[in-house]
This record gives sequence, C-alpha cells and structure tokens, in this order.
Amino acid sequence: MSEGGGLHTVGYFTVGAVTYGLAAYKARAWAAERIPSLLLMAIGALAVGTGFIAAAPAVYRWIGETAGVSNLATLVVYTAVTVCCGCILTLALLWSPRRSAGAEVGRPPTETGMRDALGRVAPYYGAATAVMVGLFLSADLPPGEKPLTFDTAFADRPVVLAFLMVYQAAYGWAIWSMVYVCHRRLKDIPDPVLRVSLRRLAIGCVCVGGYGVCKVLAVSGAVLGSHALDVLSTDAGPALSSIGGVIMATGWAGAALRARRQRRRDFLALETLWTTVTQADPGVVLHSPPSGAAWDFHTLRRAHEIRDGQLALRPWTSQTVVDAARRLTDDHGLEAPERDALAAAAGIKGALEALRSGRPPLRPCARLPGIDVPPQAERRHLVAVARRLDSPLVDRILAEARK
Repeated sequence: MSEGGGLHTVGYFTVGAVTYGLAAYKARAWAAERIPSLLLMAIGALAVGTGFIAAAPAVYRWIGETAGVSNLATLVVYTAVTVCCGCILTLALLWSPRRSAGAEVGRPPTETGMRDALGRVAPYYGAATAVMVGLFLSADLPPGEKPLTFDTAFADRPVVLAFLMVYQAAYGWAIWSMVYVCHRRLKDIPDPVLRVSLRRLAIGCVCVGGYGVCKVLAVSGAVLGSHALDVLSTDAGPALSSIGGVIMATGWAGAALRARRQRRRDFLALETLWTTVTQADPGVVLHSPPSGAAWDFHTLRRAHEIRDGQLALRPWTSQTVVDAARRLTDDHGLEAPERDALAAAAGIKGALEALRSGRPPLRPCARLPGIDVPPQAERRHLVAVARRLDSPLVDRILAEARK
C-alpha cells in the first residue's frame, strides 16, 4: 500500500479537530465547576486529538524526519492514545458503583472516589507507557517512515511485537471496560437525554474497540507470515477508530450541552420569581449584569436573592394561606416536592397582596414552606415555585384562604 495516505490525512485531521474542540469545551467546563470527570474528559480528548493529528501521514513523516528517529510518530500516537485510555478507564471506575469488602448486605454500593480511581489506574498505565517507550527505543528500526503500515511491516520483530501487544492490552482494557460500565449504567438512569448520551458513548467505544480487534488480527497474520489481513490494519481499523471517536465525542458532549441548556432555562424561569419576591426588599439584589457564560453562578446568586426576599416577606406571609395550600394539595394527592412548591408559591403571592394592601396577616407563617429544602435540591424547588406562581391552583388556594 502507498504511504501517501491523502484520505487518511483528511480523516485524521477532521477527527483531531473535533476532539480538540471537545477538549477545549470540557476544559472550560472544568474551570467553571471543578468536577474531576470533566478534567479527565478534557485530558483524554486532548490526548486522543494529538494522537489523530500525529497519525496523519504528512505529520507522521514530518515528526520522524525532524527528530531523526525512524517512525517516532508511532510512539507519539500510541503514547497519546494510552494516556486517553487511562483517562477512560479512570472514568469507568468513577462511574461504576462498587461494594467495599466490609459492606453490609443490603447496603447500596458506594461510588469510587477520584483518588481511589487514579490509584487503581495510574500505576498500570504509567508502567505500560514506560515499557512502550523502552521497547520502541530499543527496536533499532531501519530508516523509512511507514505511517500506515508500521504495525504489519515490523510485527515479525519480537521487540516491536511486544511493544504492540502492551499497547493493545492497555487499549482494550480501557475501552471494553467503558462499554461494560455504560451497559450497566443504562439500566439505572431514568433520564432519557442522559441515556442517549451514554448509549452514544457505548456505541462509540464498541467502534473504537473494533479498531483494536482489527489491529490484533492483522498483526497476528503478519507474525504468521501472511499479509492478507493488512487491510484491517491500514483501512478498516482506522475507519472504525475515526467513526467511533466522533460518536464518543458526541456522547461526551451531549449531556454537557443538555446541562448547559437546562441551567439557562432554570435561570430564565427564576427571573420571574426573583423579580416578584425582591419587591419586598430591593436591597437584597446584587446589581451586576448576568453573563451567558456563567449561568451556574448567576442562577445560584438568584436563588440566594430569592431566599432573602422570601425572608423579607415572612411578616406578610399568612399561615392561613399555607394551611389552605396543604389541604388542597393533599386533596389532589400531590407528592411532597409539588406540595412544597405550590405552598411556597401561594405564600409568596398572598404575602405580596398583603404587602401592597398594607394589611399584615392575623396569623403570620411560623415556618415558610420549602425554606428547609436541602441545598442540593434548592434550585429545583425554586424553579418549581417559579413555574407555579401563576398557576390556577395557586389562585384557588388564595380564594379559599380569604373565606
């Protein structure tokens, strides 16, 4: 096969550009939220993007000729991919609940922590990388760059074969572990959007795993003296890795984009509630314009200001209205989060009416509904309150309280 590889260059540059874009997106998300899995995704995407760019035949030859080391780009590509695989395996451990040895029967499994996951992955992948570097540098390869046929051209050399097998072992362990974890997690995730993202990630991993299978088959054939399967290494495998890489990127990005859209919707939903409750005490508002790049920060700030506004409305919030809300929501058989949201919405609306009329309630509310919602559920609660502020059921609650 010709080592020109014009089509391979275009394909590898395209996939490299996609994964570099994903790396930038995840790095930006990590800088804002400091979630370990986001950093792992950013590093993994950056590494695999570097691997694809370095594997492009034009770049491959430039690396070898510039460094003066024959086929050095193979080491660059396989090391970069091994780093990505280490990140993938760490993610797989983070996403895979496990039961500790001393856990009681019936107790739910615990999540693996970042430090524990890295401790279980880094030594092995660090050792694999060191072994790969040592084997490659001791292979004493002849001059001549082989960007497309390196694996099958040198598979009959024991040192190169050992190098390739270490790489494929690290590669396969990570990719198929992620496929297994995705398959398990799909059974437990009710969110349809997150399920789609996870399914894409699993499909992408299967395609990328197919690259490893193709490489192993082609190398095995070359070791036995047959090059009939070389096309698996030069064409089928790279095609599967490129397709799988793009699918994995959409899986990694899908949930993040959905979360970003949800944060924006939450912010916009809270605007009405924020405008309403801060009428009681405009001093609780921190005057700075919202930025589209910081929805989380501004939504959190809005939530704090809404809570301060609710507390300012406490003397005007009627216990009668809250009691009427409890009765009516119980009659409708609503769940606790819905009951709290409707009671809070009715309490706020009734308090504002009392404030405008200048007549405080005879029985001020002793404890504001929803005020003791745990921090992790506060945004969801306040968004529910905002969406029920103009509900006909809230108007019914207020009408019953006036009787």
